[in-house]
Amino acid sequence: MSADGGAYRLFIELPVTVEVRVGALGSQQFTPGIYVYVGSARRGLSARLARHRRLAEEKAGRRHWHIDALLLHPGSRLIRADALPGREECRLSRALARRRLSSVPVPGFGATDCRAGCAAHLYRVEPELAETL
Repeated sequence: MSADGGAYRLFIELPVTVEVRVGALGSQQFTPGIYVYVGSARRGLSARLARHRRLAEEKAGRRHWHIDALLLHPGSRLIRADALPGREECRLSRALARRRLSSVPVPGFGATDCRAGCAAHLYRVEPELAETL
């Protein structure tokens, strides 16, 4: 991993239920709440986060990853983005999966290329858990 590589977390709030087409996973419903997406960039971590922020803010752009579909939805709001240089995406994802106030809303979301066995890289979390992450 390069000096500008590592993992990141995106905290997304949905005030209402939204339906999003997520690539091969098809159309998925997301209930109101807070979602945490765990991703990574081998290099260009700051550029990746800037791209996600831009998609979320402008609600326009090309979809590359599952998370883009959620960020582009007009009903979603990116409330926080954390860069975690040098950290590993799947290790963070598995740790989040073990947390009591976390659940997998869509199996495979963000983890279709995961070789570590993660159920997903997107979690719905209760507000009290989101505050501690």
